[in-house]
Amino acid sequence: MKNKLVYLFPLSILLILAFGCVKKASDPGTDTSTYPYPLGTYSGKFTRIHRNEATSKYDTASCNIQLVLSTVTGFAVTGDTAIVHAGSYGQFSENATNIAFNDVTYPLTGFPTKTHLAGVYMYFTAGLNFQISGTDGDSLSYNYNLTKLSN
Repeated sequence: MKNKLVYLFPLSILLILAFGCVKKASDPGTDTSTYPYPLGTYSGKFTRIHRNEATSKYDTASCNIQLVLSTVTGFAVTGDTAIVHAGSYGQFSENATNIAFNDVTYPLTGFPTKTHLAGVYMYFTAGLNFQISGTDGDSLSYNYNLTKLSN
């Protein structure tokens, strides 16, 4: 009987540790030792900067948007989506420096009239600040300067 307990004790400790470290899909945990998860509701300014290749002058357009990032529902862009930025939603994934958006509202043919949050972007997060930036070629850049509103 004593021999069986010797084997069961380490096994029970191992099982407790294994199940205690499992995270749910809706809760990736608070361990930010690898990189912080940019989850929650953010609000701020989107700016699109276009450099005219013929004149070398810059055209800018901006609007205020709200971005929701959730492991359960994906992402959603709302806010001032009338002219500059499209309201959109879909799935996203990230690593330590890049975040990729799969926008299901992006048109399958033609060129969209408004900017969509689609593709791979670089991001930086510190405290409540969340910055996303991307380029399209050498004449078009996208910048999102957002502040976290809630989890």
